[in-house]
Amino acid sequence: MTLFYILAAALVVLALAFLFVPLVRPRRSVEQRVEDPGAATGLSIYRSQLAELDADRRNGVISEAQYKAAHLDLQRSLLEMSGNENVRGAAGRSWRWPAGLGTLALLPILAVLIYQGFGGGSMALGPPQSGTQQAATADTPAEMEMIVATLRERLDQSPDDPVGWALLGRVYKAMGQNRASVQAYAQSIEHGGNHDAEILIDYADVLGSLAGGNLEGRPRDLIRRALEIEPNHVTGLWLAGTADFRVGNYHGAREHWARLARLLPAQSEDGAIIRANLAEVDARIAGPE
Repeated sequence: MTLFYILAAALVVLALAFLFVPLVRPRRSVEQRVEDPGAATGLSIYRSQLAELDADRRNGVISEAQYKAAHLDLQRSLLEMSGNENVRGAAGRSWRWPAGLGTLALLPILAVLIYQGFGGGSMALGPPQSGTQQAATADTPAEMEMIVATLRERLDQSPDDPVGWALLGRVYKAMGQNRASVQAYAQSIEHGGNHDAEILIDYADVLGSLAGGNLEGRPRDLIRRALEIEPNHVTGLWLAGTADFRVGNYHGAREHWARLARLLPAQSEDGAIIRANLAEVDARIAGPE
């Protein structure tokens, strides 16, 4: 954890460097006051040259690319002339430093609040999510609807795509539309998804959610099939142990969770949860003392 904080602090310093380097550069105001006649003459020359340039383009003397290059040179020359003029009230009215200092104060605070809100807590206590599920939950409702429409269009053209149907099921689940998710997973299974452990486990999970957490029946069959394909599937072992525990099959729960404990990093939060589950199972097996 100490290494995490060191790396986080280094990234904050790097981000602030990108913010504050522009602040120490000289500021040019868009609104400037011309103080001497030479500046007015320069502006007049610029307008005259720009008019000639426009005429040359209209008459076909120069190409569009040549016009753009010459126009850019004229603008650069005008900016250089303007930079030598006095800037009215530039320093007094600048919001750059107040904004920068405000960001300096708020950035670490917001980072901590965001981490506390989304980086841990009760959301982390369930079975690990797949990368696709995590990506789905990060989108806004409008983005999710767009993803659904895109997937629907793709599946209308290729309805025999089990991965596409499974992805649609995951998106529906992230949107809280479990019935639509179940229908999408059923299509995935029908078109070959029954050979993919990840799809089988996700389907079992959403069926269990629709049944209020009950994994008996169809969900258990899907979990069993997934573990036949991939015996060390982390979420599959987690759900299999949960299903056994809920019906009082503590030996079965212990077998699945013990195998899962060997797969999880010893210092991880998930590993700590499974070890606590195993302690509870052992207590149930031992019975009242």
